[in-house]
Amino acid sequence: SLIAALVPRSGYGNKLPFLAPVGDFGASDAALLLGNLCSIVCDFTARQKIQSRNLNKYILEQLPVVPSQSYNEVMFGDKTAGQIVRDAVLELTYTAHDMAPFARDIGYVKESGEIRPPFAWSEERRLKLRAKLDAVFFHLYGIKDRDDVRYIYSTFPTLERAEKEAYHGHYRSCELCLAYVNALAAGDPDADIAL
Repeated sequence: SLIAALVPRSGYGNKLPFLAPVGDFGASDAALLLGNLCSIVCDFTARQKIQSRNLNKYILEQLPVVPSQSYNEVMFGDKTAGQIVRDAVLELTYTAHDMAPFARDIGYVKESGEIRPPFAWSEERRLKLRAKLDAVFFHLYGIKDRDDVRYIYSTFPTLERAEKEAYHGHYRSCELCLAYVNALAAGDPDADIAL
């Protein structure tokens, strides 16, 4: 119900509410906001407010987003929540050369200043990155009970059905997210979860 993306500056109608940066809002801030809006916990919240097939701007403006200072205050091992979110959003977003300006602005360049190549598309890797992002955002939203995490995932029956068909009866997003919740709580944000 809530699909967020970085798009070029242009005119957009009511079907695509547009958030335009103001002031010193840069690529790093955009990555944090994009990660927040794409999290399953934010989507769950949005679904409580959306009354039709459109996400109107007045609803978007009411969604609870994580305050920017929280990203630097919350630590998982030796990494801040902001570092984890920015790295995951960069890898999920920069999969084609047309996103090179975003990657450059976020600092994904070689020592020579040349932009690094885009990340290779890997469904498995993307699934893990999204699950890790969800685990971080569950923590940032104060949702730490595993049963609450399971409940929120259970309210996405289409996703659950598709994943159970694709992964032999396993709801991989939920299972991976719960594993990352444990890894983050243990201070291991770089854990390689294999389920």
